[in-house]
Amino acid sequence: MKHLLLMAAAGWTMIAFDVCGQQQDSTIRQPIAIGIRTHYGVILPHSEEIRSISFSRPRGAELELSRQLLRKQYWQYCSCYPRIGISAGYFSFDNPQILGNALSAIAFVEPFMAAPARWSVSYRLGAGLSYLNRVFHPIDNPLNLFYSTPISFNLLMNVSLNYRLNPQLTLRVHGNFNHISNGGLKQPNSGINFPTMGIAVDYTPEKFSFPIFEQTNWREEYQQFWQYRVATYTTAKTAERNDDRRYWIWGLTADVSRRVGRLSAVGVSAETTIDYSLKEWLHRYKPQRAHQFIRAAALLGHELLIGRFGFAQQLGVYVYAPYKAMHPVYQRYELTYKAPNGMFFGMNLKAHTRTADFMDLRIGYIFRQ
Repeated sequence: MKHLLLMAAAGWTMIAFDVCGQQQDSTIRQPIAIGIRTHYGVILPHSEEIRSISFSRPRGAELELSRQLLRKQYWQYCSCYPRIGISAGYFSFDNPQILGNALSAIAFVEPFMAAPARWSVSYRLGAGLSYLNRVFHPIDNPLNLFYSTPISFNLLMNVSLNYRLNPQLTLRVHGNFNHISNGGLKQPNSGINFPTMGIAVDYTPEKFSFPIFEQTNWREEYQQFWQYRVATYTTAKTAERNDDRRYWIWGLTADVSRRVGRLSAVGVSAETTIDYSLKEWLHRYKPQRAHQFIRAAALLGHELLIGRFGFAQQLGVYVYAPYKAMHPVYQRYELTYKAPNGMFFGMNLKAHTRTADFMDLRIGYIFRQ
């Protein structure tokens, strides 16, 4: 569940920028909002090895700039009024010697429900980068098993209760799920999960009101419901903790899916992965099995479709793994951009339950869409 929330944040954030690039009705203005928000929370000890350094209280503050999307094309996607923006924040993990502090930069999308009313609810999904000033070091900082690279991925999920004091000023109470990790690029990488709560204030220099729209039938907008595609992917990771050298991973995948709603498609796929980091690990500890570094799997999943972006969540089962993986099943979370010429580009996170295996980049071709 943790990785589903994290990759959903990345998917929704990138989707927002695709929506902004489409042709729109320029007669409806889309106001800018400036916001300040505060955070106070806890660290979740999701494994025993990090429990001893999880008893601190993170706190932070963010400054953000966003645009409220009011045109019908945006509203059609979710029967809501999306907002997109960027934020810059500072977080203290209340443990300067081991965990240090983080500077974050995040892009986000935030749909507002029942926005024309004075009270509304919104949820925010976002992704970005964090700079961490106290990472793992085998001698200087061996207790920090949360993160081992100064630059890591930062992802969030947020729910807010909003009250419009007037057409320009909104008071907000929010709860957040925050995650920072390097996606398995270097070990250790337990990832730090820190839910927070806080208050926020938004100011819109321009007065505005929310227009009212009616939803259309999605089946009338799409003539093609089936999609077939192939792709290749690659990444690199260390063989084990304290390694400096990374080893290549690459693979092939093929899938078929069918659109079942305006925003949804379901599908199946097959993939083969050649993992040279696994080969190196086997060479070190099980040399007689060093050739068993290729695995194949079948996957079943769902894809969220908005514009040219897609966010897929899949459950995979190994059908060929001569050296067995840590779990027989795994999850994949994929964000893709579909170009007009049939090519697509994406990134994908593979995880075994709560542990990230690796994050890869991929390129492929859609035969029918």
